Formats: sequence, C-alpha cells, structure tokens
Amino acid sequence: MAEQKLKTNPFYDATKDVFKSMLDMDISELQSNGQVGQKENVKIEIALVGDLSGSIIYSFPKSTTLNIVKSLSGMETDTLDDFATSMLGEIANIISGNAVTALSGMNYKCDIKPPQITVGNSAAGKDENSVDMLLHSQAGVMREHICLAKS
Repeated sequence: MAEQKLKTNPFYDATKDVFKSMLDMDISELQSNGQVGQKENVKIEIALVGDLSGSIIYSFPKSTTLNIVKSLSGMETDTLDDFATSMLGEIANIISGNAVTALSGMNYKCDIKPPQITVGNSAAGKDENSVDMLLHSQAGVMREHICLAKS
C-alpha cells in the first residue's frame, strides 16, 4: 500500500494543483476500471529516470482536450490539431515536473524526459508495477497511468 501511495499521491496532488492554478478546476478521483471511453484520445507519455524509472501516461478524450483548450485559450475548436495536443503536452509536462519536485522531497532524485504525444485509441497496458487513476474535472475525464519502479 505504501508503494502505491508513493506512486500515486505526488501525481494526483500535482494534477489537482495544476488544474486549479491553470484552469480554475477541481479534480476528483473516480472509481472505474474501464477505458477513458472515446475513439479519439490524446495520449501523452512522459518517461521518468533516476532513483525511480518508468513512465506516466496521461490520456485525455477528445471532448476533455477541447474543453481544456477552450478554458486556457478562449478558443473553440472541434479538431485535435497541433495547438491542442501541444497544449496538453505542456500541461502533462508541468504536472510531471511538479510531481518530481514532490518526489525529491521524499528523497527520490528523478528527472523527466520530453513528452511523447500521440492521437488515437491506444490504451496503456496494466501490470503489477502500474497504477491507474481515472480523474474527473469540469473539463471532463482523464486517466493517469503510472508505471514506476525503483532503479
């Protein structure tokens, strides 16, 4: 249980803080084992290296992505273009950076790699080293897939 808290709390807390400060939105965790639920998702994968290694995958359905873009930019769009996906990549990067800072306070020295962004209907595989969190905000749902191990 302590291992799962280590993996999830810094990322959950960072997500809550970033959504509140950048979007003025609250985040809550939903209980579900299902997929995010749309054919077109934006998936951002950020690799973590150092005392802990692995990756964090953020999955946003198209509707959530477009709601976040509208909230941040004031622009309405109905397409997942480079502007929209880049914006989410930057948000995921900020969340991950904040989580790594929190991990540093727990004596884990880690760094993040640049985000890898894909659009499609791919889902992250689940294994014994991973934790999935389904989150909800006023923009919609998103999933965080955290797969970390001590190096």
